[in-house]
Amino acid sequence: MKNLFLFWVVLAFYACTTPNTGDASGAEAAEEAARLSYVEPTITKVGVMPVKRAAFELEIVSNGRLEAQRKAVVPFLVQEHINAVMVKEGEKVTAGQTLGSVESFTYQKRLDEANNSYQQTLIDLEDRLLGYGYDLSDTAKIPDNIMKMAHIRSGYNGAVISLEEAKRNLAQTTIRAPISGVVTNLEARVNNPSNAYKNFCEILDVNTMHLVFYLLETELSGAKVGQTVELSPFAIKDETFKGTVCSINPTVNDKGMVRITATVPNSSHLLMDGMNARVLLKRSLPNCLIIPKEAVLYRQNRQVVFVYKDGKAIWTYVETSHENSTHVAVSDGLEEGMEVIVENNLNLAHESEVTVNREQ
Repeated sequence: MKNLFLFWVVLAFYACTTPNTGDASGAEAAEEAARLSYVEPTITKVGVMPVKRAAFELEIVSNGRLEAQRKAVVPFLVQEHINAVMVKEGEKVTAGQTLGSVESFTYQKRLDEANNSYQQTLIDLEDRLLGYGYDLSDTAKIPDNIMKMAHIRSGYNGAVISLEEAKRNLAQTTIRAPISGVVTNLEARVNNPSNAYKNFCEILDVNTMHLVFYLLETELSGAKVGQTVELSPFAIKDETFKGTVCSINPTVNDKGMVRITATVPNSSHLLMDGMNARVLLKRSLPNCLIIPKEAVLYRQNRQVVFVYKDGKAIWTYVETSHENSTHVAVSDGLEEGMEVIVENNLNLAHESEVTVNREQ
């Protein structure tokens, strides 16, 4: 209709401006006007996708923080001058491995003194038992009440405690790793007093990480223990890791949030303690009609999809029930098997002529 209207406008213009030289010249002018005004109808090349019925992946998006599943603080259990630091930050260590040491002279001296005191109490204990008519070498025949009294009066119990304490303190002058992992936050420096530092270092077991994130209490129905979670660390481009929800804190904080914890395998050791990540929590809804998000447009404050049919784009109103990062679930307006237009659909009108790009 638009082309026809333009034709008559141009024809009228030529009729008004062209001198009357005869019917032949007027016909030629009309023909030229028609040629100039003719516009080829545009056919838009589009991409289509079929409407599928399948399980829809419902997604909840949050931000989380990674923590080592096991973290051990290595303190100075005895205070002395540091004489050795045998590790560096980032180094892998095994449980029981020596990390460093402090000067042991004072604690060796105390152990020797405690041992001497213990030997003296043994002599005193034996004398007291002989006074009761018993021999220390045959403790099975000594009544419990007699043995208890002899231990107290001889000072034997106190000597045993002092000896065990001295042994323990001497052993603590050698600092060992409590767990296997990676050395971090190493504070200790050789030739400095140990009381100048809060701790020797920390050990992180990063083979498995904890992902801690928060959900609104209204979103809590979308999370459950054992559910799969995907995370994308902000510091690692184009890398996605999967974990499993292991706990849900049964308390809502003062901001209306609930803490969720997931375990994430980290065999590659790319994940680090303290990293921040985008979290995607997925839950499947069965038997849904699914189309790509690109197919859905907003026209007249309603959701519209163009359906491809017999070379034309058919304007179709739809209702959607769920949405994730790539697809939407349609509750009304479409049927399984229909082809919806997902490319070059922004400027289409109802019954626009289109051709499908089948080369993809």
